[in-house]
Amino acid sequence: MKRLLLGITLLGLGTVLGGCPIYPSQQEYEVCTSQGCYSCPDPSYSSSCTPWPCQTDGDCSAGYVCDPNQSACVAGYASEGGSADCSVTGCPSGQVCKLSAGVAQCVVLGGSGDDASSAGSEGGTDAGAPDSTSPNEGGTGPDGGTPDAAMEAGIYTGPCNDDATCGGQGAKCIDGQCTPQLQLCSDGSQCVATGSACVDGVCEVRCSTSSPCPTGYQCDLTRNVCNVNQAACSGSGGSTCQGGTTCVEGHCVPPCAIAGDAGDGSAACPAGQSCVNGGCIPDQQATFACVNDGQSGQLATTCPADAICVHHDCYTACAADGGSPSCSVSGPSTGSVCKAVTIETGTYSVCGNATTLGSDCDPSEGLYCSGGKVCVDGYCL
Repeated sequence: MKRLLLGITLLGLGTVLGGCPIYPSQQEYEVCTSQGCYSCPDPSYSSSCTPWPCQTDGDCSAGYVCDPNQSACVAGYASEGGSADCSVTGCPSGQVCKLSAGVAQCVVLGGSGDDASSAGSEGGTDAGAPDSTSPNEGGTGPDGGTPDAAMEAGIYTGPCNDDATCGGQGAKCIDGQCTPQLQLCSDGSQCVATGSACVDGVCEVRCSTSSPCPTGYQCDLTRNVCNVNQAACSGSGGSTCQGGTTCVEGHCVPPCAIAGDAGDGSAACPAGQSCVNGGCIPDQQATFACVNDGQSGQLATTCPADAICVHHDCYTACAADGGSPSCSVSGPSTGSVCKAVTIETGTYSVCGNATTLGSDCDPSEGLYCSGGKVCVDGYCL
């Protein structure tokens, strides 16, 4: 009798399992972008990825919430009364990250109840993109997010020798490393190499008829930046280049000593250039001084009380009507012109150079120029 019962039990178990085929374990990676989290066969985002499934917010990574409509993890934002840190996750369109009830939260532009309001100009807070720009097909990052947020979210930031390696989403190959869209430059004041211009999100050398470009680069005399490459190469190394030059990011440039090979560990490149993938190229990196755009003092995280965080740099606030404060004194800003600068959180009057800090375009937000124009320091030229 016991054998009969055991046989019936095993038969029933086999019937149940028969309807649920068992597959061998398959490696999957959770990769999060500025849009949401995905299940991927490799540790980088690709077309093979599928939305990361969830039932509650607890199933998602920090900074992401579970969308009940699609049961998938999406980029999460702190609404008024929420608990997420919008200085990391950013805010939806039409909202800005600022202190509300003592907590950094997303609030509607122009809304009330804020402990610290944006120090904008009297002109207003229109956060709309200028008509002369068009969104980058790669998608925009979260409004007001930190430059490091995209990297923390799992976007591929490994080595590269061209933009295609970086997988789209607005990322570019900067100094041999894939750089997320939010870490692209918006203005030349952010460039590590002094005197560079920000050209379509990349720091490039300025040039003229009397100041030529480095080897491998040609001068665009219309815009006075080294933005022409008439002898583009492919791959890496010197197989497609001449005269002993090597191919780095599509340019045939002079070779350099890779760290450790020069005896003293240094790279034999001129000032303002970096040794990248075995060749000397102009330093393309941007650096950032603050986190929360549109904010001042502690809420901006690093700016002085009299400065506003614009494009993640601190600029001295000024009065657009010529009153006090003015731009006659030196400070964290460059130049001495008081100008209205429009960013994703509003319009602010700050001290800046007359030819920089434009509001026509912003590669870090996915806003590029149309009609064949190039974004140089925020202006479509």
